[in-house]
Amino acid sequence: MNKSRLVLAGVALAGLGACSGGGVELNVSTVDNSVNNSVNQGGGGANNPCASYTVPNTAQLRQGTQAGADCIYSANFVGVNNPLLTDLTIPFITGVHIFQDSLFVGQNVNTGRAPQEGEGPTLTIEAGNTITFLDSADYILVNRGSKIVANGTASAPIIFTGYTDAVTKTAGPFDVQLWGGLVINGNGITNNCTDAQRANNGCHVVSEGQPSHYGGNNNAESSGSLRYVIVKHAGFEVAPDDELNGITFNAVGSGTVVENIQVYSAYDDGLEFFGGAVNVSNALLLYVRDDSLDFSDGYVGTVDTALAIHAADNGNWCIELDNIGASRSNAGQPFDLAPVTVATVRNYTCIVSNMLQSQGGTHGDSAGFRIRQGGRAQIGNSIVYSGYANRILGKVGNANNRCHRVESPTGLTDAQNGLTTIRDSVLACEVVASGAFANGDTFVSWLSGANPSAAGLNYGFNSGNTLITNVASASLSLLEEGTFYTRTAPTDAAGNPIAIPPGGLGGVLRSDDWTFPWAYGLRAGNRGVALWFE
Repeated sequence: MNKSRLVLAGVALAGLGACSGGGVELNVSTVDNSVNNSVNQGGGGANNPCASYTVPNTAQLRQGTQAGADCIYSANFVGVNNPLLTDLTIPFITGVHIFQDSLFVGQNVNTGRAPQEGEGPTLTIEAGNTITFLDSADYILVNRGSKIVANGTASAPIIFTGYTDAVTKTAGPFDVQLWGGLVINGNGITNNCTDAQRANNGCHVVSEGQPSHYGGNNNAESSGSLRYVIVKHAGFEVAPDDELNGITFNAVGSGTVVENIQVYSAYDDGLEFFGGAVNVSNALLLYVRDDSLDFSDGYVGTVDTALAIHAADNGNWCIELDNIGASRSNAGQPFDLAPVTVATVRNYTCIVSNMLQSQGGTHGDSAGFRIRQGGRAQIGNSIVYSGYANRILGKVGNANNRCHRVESPTGLTDAQNGLTTIRDSVLACEVVASGAFANGDTFVSWLSGANPSAAGLNYGFNSGNTLITNVASASLSLLEEGTFYTRTAPTDAAGNPIAIPPGGLGGVLRSDDWTFPWAYGLRAGNRGVALWFE
């Protein structure tokens, strides 16, 4: 690359270092006009390590601008109005890949046949990279038929974050909306479309964020892989009730590999699933302001092994699960519209803070599992724990901080019929559950697996649960004190042993800590603030 261009890039970057917010334009061209006859789709060669690609059907090479150890990519390289239409590899650099616009992969299609798996480009991000965005409205969008392959490692995770976090180092540990987040649009099944629409290439559901579309008829499709990926300081309120999440899975298929991922300090939900069947293993949700896990619109997959920790002064539900949204039910659509959301969640630990929205919570009250709007859940081997909130924060839980809540007529019927279950779990909240079914059976009796119940029903499908309300008891020993690790020999509030069920209990054991060493925010040397319960 021309040396004067390198100097210009370095000056621009140095000037930007004093800024503390997004929305900054570096004004550096990322089109390399030097002679280069290669068609390399990865780095730019010995003199420029930045990502590059050749514009399809042309000889034009587009390449990031090197600025010291960093690489800068303007909207000329990729953006909202300039999506990536060919395969691209973002090579490892010791600095930061800085994008001045959104990183959109593939074409958005809103009529007719959408691109199917393998028909769009693949974005590959090499392990150890940090990808950052300047503006709060910028985000990554992977359109239908395209793939993202972001395979980090335990020693070299891939980090997506905002500019003030990665470059100027001025972001606070709880800052959010520094950039949008990661959105993946798939061709999976969503109950936002009819059978006829799915069969006739007419399923085009509008995603949150910039208008893009998802949905189809292939729940087995692959949109790529995410391994050892950290999403930090994300979420952007595009409009009221239209907020980007840490990672949004829009009708993403089960062929997509998602394992060892983290969302840290997100404005809206941590992981949100709109239909599809993608499975997730080893997920960490830390300081998410809305729901840690959110399922809806016919999702039928599994989250296996997860840890969520609400912030001391924020956070909403550990799980929020719907079949259809409120706007759709208000418009007359039935709660049990097929295909019905059936989410399986197992080996999950959620540490709540008992924060109330009236005390400053962004989206609601810090609480456990909320099954509503006709959705179904199969929850097992999990923990909801409010003991730290009570003893350390001095926050006494109430009905708003309950461990479990079921809503909607069909949701209540499904729970009574065993279509929603909770098994082999420990719910430790001052209000485990409040309320009753129409027949008078309490939700607590349902969680307890009563057989027969007061109304003569068999709730034995909810077997092996331990319900604890005296979370301030000195005899309660569920987690290793001051940590998120499940004890190997836990006891209840009366000091009685809690049997470890087959398959284990909770999300993380000290002897099998899948969060180490890659995850951010959990341990000294790799965080901006200590955990509030240490």
